[in-house]
Amino acid sequence: MNIIKHEINGNKAVTIENNAGLSVTLCALGAGIASIKMPDRDGIKRELTKLSDQGYGYGHNGLTTGRTAGRIQNATFTIDGKTAVLEKNNHGTDNLHGGATGLHKKVFDMTVEQRADGVVVAFAYDSPDGEGGYFGNIRLNVVYTVYANKNVMELAYDATADVKTLLNVTNHVYLNASGDLRESVKTQQMYINASRVGKLDERLITREIIPVPRQFDFRHAHAVGEHLNDALVQEYTRGYDHPFFLDARSTDVPACSLYSELSGIKITVSTTYPCAVVYGDNFGGYNAVCFECQFHPDGIHACPNDCGILSPEQPYKQVMLYKFDVE
Repeated sequence: MNIIKHEINGNKAVTIENNAGLSVTLCALGAGIASIKMPDRDGIKRELTKLSDQGYGYGHNGLTTGRTAGRIQNATFTIDGKTAVLEKNNHGTDNLHGGATGLHKKVFDMTVEQRADGVVVAFAYDSPDGEGGYFGNIRLNVVYTVYANKNVMELAYDATADVKTLLNVTNHVYLNASGDLRESVKTQQMYINASRVGKLDERLITREIIPVPRQFDFRHAHAVGEHLNDALVQEYTRGYDHPFFLDARSTDVPACSLYSELSGIKITVSTTYPCAVVYGDNFGGYNAVCFECQFHPDGIHACPNDCGILSPEQPYKQVMLYKFDVE
């Protein structure tokens, strides 16, 4: 394996090239994914991510999102009598992605360790009590493992807190399986292992969970764009930007996948999380898909027994697994 330490806009970064063709660039800013490259069926190495037009570190592209990913209704929640008052950065009413200065804007400590089976890049950040309006001191570890001889990357989150509080973190990497953004994802085949989806209101708050209508049924893979122009898909979101509630929570069972016939590359994501918010780059030309594995975005209000609450007695542990194949 090849390990190249460098910087991105003054922040520590590392590029890892494994023995099977996968190359991943990770950065301390936002503990994020700046690049994923993989050879296509012709052996040409292709870029599989899409960054902001301004580059890495802008928008949420590739970055750790939190403390809470998605939209918290009315930008507030209460746990055991303690109330968090968050930034109202969604329609002036709700909180989106932890606010403008959430985890995507934080510089994490970074360590790199080579092991027999791959390279482990560990990021750590101490989020103090009151940051972003959240209560409790949290120590968050974001740990990537790029395996040596298989094109697999594991992304593990673990966190501890000094009080009972809320955490719901994900990565917001934009993916395009064609490589080098050679085609819109509208023509790519998407799979989502979910028989239920969130029904959204005009502020994109999840109001209820319903059986997937045919426009949202990806249990048999089909083109992202097949129902994209349907009124039900376009309503409020201009495309897919919905929480899909997974039928399995396991790194052994695929949760989502994206396949390009042009490149032959298939990206498969599995996770221990119960939900994947699937976003189709609706305001960027439908050139990528985000599989944002997480808890229910507004779970603290909708399903408080399974929403990401952690405490000194109950640490936070969740895993996402990215697998890259050529077919």
